[in-house]
Amino acid sequence: MFILFRQTLLTAVAFAFAVTAGQVRAENSFSTVVIDPGHGGSDPGGIPGQIVPEKTVALDTALRLQKLLQRAGLRTVITRSTDIFVPLCVRSAIADAERDAIFVSIHYNASPRSSAHGIETYSESNRGAVLAARIQQEIIGRVSTENRGIRSAEYYVLRKCRLPAVLVECGFLTNPTEAQLALTTAYREQIAEQIAAGIIEQRQFAFPPLAPTHRSGRLVHKNKKHRKIVDLERFGHPLPAIRIVRSSINTARALHAYRFGKDVCSRRPPVLLRSLPAHRRQSRIAGDGSVLVAQT
Repeated sequence: MFILFRQTLLTAVAFAFAVTAGQVRAENSFSTVVIDPGHGGSDPGGIPGQIVPEKTVALDTALRLQKLLQRAGLRTVITRSTDIFVPLCVRSAIADAERDAIFVSIHYNASPRSSAHGIETYSESNRGAVLAARIQQEIIGRVSTENRGIRSAEYYVLRKCRLPAVLVECGFLTNPTEAQLALTTAYREQIAEQIAAGIIEQRQFAFPPLAPTHRSGRLVHKNKKHRKIVDLERFGHPLPAIRIVRSSINTARALHAYRFGKDVCSRRPPVLLRSLPAHRRQSRIAGDGSVLVAQT
């Protein structure tokens, strides 16, 4: 009980600290939301042995979020609307092509420990932290689960995005209880509603000026090996994706390749290829909104 109280108190303090710099009222501080459903296509997400594929529930949650934001009068851009693989560099390029926008990446968590549970929201900058705090507060206020708080991480889509950016982990698919919840339409709709509520609330406030971030050089470890943030240049494997988003010309090339189905990041280092899960699963959303899973 004391641990739960301490976590709640720390999250409340973190939220108060994060939003202090963003308390300046603003009328429509952004007009566009770039929604990024994690993984897709040949990348199912999660870890080996996971029954529920992350890519499917993440896409469904993202599409629900898109509808809610459009009803609220916001313009939306989505990095994928079907089960396709979109390289991380292209996701960042799509986001950076937008102005007056924010970036929200939708994921579900995984862990070798089936007891791991809860929801957490990541950011990489002080501007993202403001948005992350509002979204996390809205979700935890309505969803009965452990509050894992707002965290900082140098995920590629966060550190390569010039917009205020967050990554929401909507629950653990390796936890039996949360996996069953994620398979229900009601849960995914509720998560989408609360993310939308946090976004709409943040729109009433101006973002603080971008502050320099301190990079410690440490790796940000996650149980999803293909989403560990590793500076590949330190290992002697320069990543083409890093060069793609450094200029407006290359950003345009990345967007063009994305629209016409070309893989601009096909030359990935062996470390990335090995880190992808060996298993593959096929899944789809049925007409009633339920997730159908067939292992292959």
